Amino acid sequence: MRQPKVSVIIPLRKLNAYVREALAHLAMQTYLNFDVYVITDEPETIAQDGLVVHCLSSGPVPPNIKRMMAAKASDADVVALLDDDAYPVPEWLSAATAHFADDAVVAVGGPGVTPPGDSPSQQVSGAIYASPLVSAGYVYRYLPRAARDVDDYPSCNLLVRREPFARHVAQCLQYWPGEDTKLCLLLTKIERKRIVYEPAAIVFHHRRKLFWGHFRQVWNYSVHRGFFAKRYPDTSLRAQYFVPSTFLIANAMALPALAFVPASRGLLGGAAALYAALLAAGTLAGRGEPPVSRRLLALGIYLTHVTYGFGFLVGLARRELDH
Repeated sequence: MRQPKVSVIIPLRKLNAYVREALAHLAMQTYLNFDVYVITDEPETIAQDGLVVHCLSSGPVPPNIKRMMAAKASDADVVALLDDDAYPVPEWLSAATAHFADDAVVAVGGPGVTPPGDSPSQQVSGAIYASPLVSAGYVYRYLPRAARDVDDYPSCNLLVRREPFARHVAQCLQYWPGEDTKLCLLLTKIERKRIVYEPAAIVFHHRRKLFWGHFRQVWNYSVHRGFFAKRYPDTSLRAQYFVPSTFLIANAMALPALAFVPASRGLLGGAAALYAALLAAGTLAGRGEPPVSRRLLALGIYLTHVTYGFGFLVGLARRELDH
């Protein structure tokens, strides 16, 4: 069987240590039929022994436009979307490309695991995302879990057949982040093809630091998801996305209830105790290796719930998102 040619696409503003790390790990791939496109704002040159690296410049545009440019320049069968702050395991392309032997498969995604060398602050951010209390049924995006079909997957680690990608990517350019949600929707609903989650197709994805970087990212994700719940209900109008907002509203209602409805104090106290117990369990489930501070993780999970809940309501209320 012919191995499909793959173009790994890495969009970024300017060359940095992370992309050099990614190229070094790409040079260790067990899969050999691939090249790499690095797309920066201004013209720059980077090379890596053992790799064919194409350097493109795009001007100051979002990563989704950079990816479209690289896909148009490529002659590959498959484009592999990789964030500039992520690096793959040696088996990444081998594990993912095996699924393209099935013509019904249009895309393959894999987990984005927190690198063991990240700082303690970044480790907490990664543990927050990996906690079932935050990601619920989507923990598989951050830790290897059982293989499955999915209908919405992040573009930090996503391989797509190039021709369908090229057909639909232009329709997704108005969103960043969130372009991957629309792209996956088009691939599954218009192309009527499968997106497969492959747990062995691992990349290590550097996290934002607490607190500003992490919560800014959570805010951006939540605003887009709230808006998408109206615009693209097929994959975004799901109960789990509304849970943080429900939690936030319940918190806001609890204070006046405590003040003016004394009979509610027992019920509210029980609810608070239940949440504390779940939070304690969530800090254990989300710690992983290396271990992180349970207190900081608990605080981070709580503030992630609040941030996401508020951002989701903002997105739900917006008539359109800022470009």
